[in-house]
Amino acid sequence: MTRELDDERVRRVVIGFFGYVTFSHVWQGQEPSFQDVNVVKSVWNLPETPLNEKLRNFCKETRRLGHNWAWSDTCCIDKSTSSILNQSLTSMYKWYADSVVTLVFLAGVAHPSGAGDLVRSLWMTRAWTLQELLAPKVLLFYDIEWKPYLGDTGTNHKESPEIMQELSDAIKIPHGTITTFSPEDLAIREKLRLASPRNATVEEDVAYSLIGIFKSDIRPHYGEGADALGHLLEEIVARFGEVTVLAWSGKSSSYNSCLPASISVY
Repeated sequence: MTRELDDERVRRVVIGFFGYVTFSHVWQGQEPSFQDVNVVKSVWNLPETPLNEKLRNFCKETRRLGHNWAWSDTCCIDKSTSSILNQSLTSMYKWYADSVVTLVFLAGVAHPSGAGDLVRSLWMTRAWTLQELLAPKVLLFYDIEWKPYLGDTGTNHKESPEIMQELSDAIKIPHGTITTFSPEDLAIREKLRLASPRNATVEEDVAYSLIGIFKSDIRPHYGEGADALGHLLEEIVARFGEVTVLAWSGKSSSYNSCLPASISVY
């Protein structure tokens, strides 16, 4: 019994020290890159720009919450190396799921925020932010001034009935599913519906952002364009026998005429 208690105490200390915070936000232009930070050795040495300040504010909030490690998709991935980038894309869902907390910055939500501001935000329209909503166990939303959304100072906004109900009403799934999501929780057609209104700046990201949600084995390859979605849908049909993927109307894909050109048809 003593050994078990000691092991549990050690586990809590290790998690407490090494637990990392992930950042969820909408890219707003020339975000600080891995190379930018590497050159100056620290985010605190980056030039004074609004986007660099956004990154610094994320780091400040991470420290305020008592954590030592912060991870942002903008500067923590060396996107100049294709093997690192591809591995990162396929690991992204797990990284968010394993974080101690994900901080969501709603750049277009003014302070003080009001009910409905979250679901009307640009953050709700982006492809990558779907997994950033569903994967983490702990989420905290912030307005433009880095103040808690709706003034909710709780330690996990996934435990906020008001915020979860707002999200549940908007995306039409039970708030309990949002709170404790795993890829097996929803039918494939329902996951496609969730993804259908979202968009991405880079065409391939519509598919790559769903790799974790569908537990897909497709390999990212920027340059394949709309074929990325074709690869994802083809794999879903082949692996799961999910023929409802073939029930759609609209423009067909150049990859396979049985598949749609856009995920929006779902």
